[in-house]
Amino acid sequence: MTEKLLLKPPFRYLHDIFTATMAATGYGQGLYDDAEMDAKSITEKDAKLNWLVKIISLTELVVGEEIDVKPTKIVAGHEPDKTNYFL
Repeated sequence: MTEKLLLKPPFRYLHDIFTATMAATGYGQGLYDDAEMDAKSITEKDAKLNWLVKIISLTELVVGEEIDVKPTKIVAGHEPDKTNYFL
């Protein structure tokens, strides 16, 4: 994790982190279809938002509390401190 990427985490970076976590631990296994597992196929804003909503909802369920992060802000590159807290 480089400082540059953490200052304004792009969607692809987040996707890579979570898919690597899924592969290594099984966390979120079955949450996404094959197309959603390929970051290159997620180019539209709505698809990115839907992808983020799923992983945020799962994480909130697992930790048992609401995470103060909004998918729209993540996709726009706003509130990187909250995005990093989510990570």
